[in-house]
Amino acid sequence: MALRKTTLQQTIQAIQEKFNSTFLDENISYQQMPAFQLNFFITQAIQKHKLIKLCFTDHNENKFSATGFINQNKSNKDAYIITDIYGGITHLIMFTQIKNVKAARIPK
Repeated sequence: MALRKTTLQQTIQAIQEKFNSTFLDENISYQQMPAFQLNFFITQAIQKHKLIKLCFTDHNENKFSATGFINQNKSNKDAYIITDIYGGITHLIMFTQIKNVKAARIPK
């Protein structure tokens, strides 16, 4: 019985830690990266097909984040398409809307 309780406690603790880290990560306000740095990281993410997390703003300056793979729009070189890891949700983002880029990990 003690072994089950310990395993249950460990499971609960692991879930709680994952929730806390996700909650904290989503509420962090990222500073605006310089344009040359954004260009460099976005170019690397496209060339190496890396999973990234973008912090961006809409036209009303509301902050959002998106995690996925980035590709440049073929008709407008200043626009980017973000597709999630499952090929689903897609965002169309202009370069001027992007505030921050960072590497992301595939969730287990």
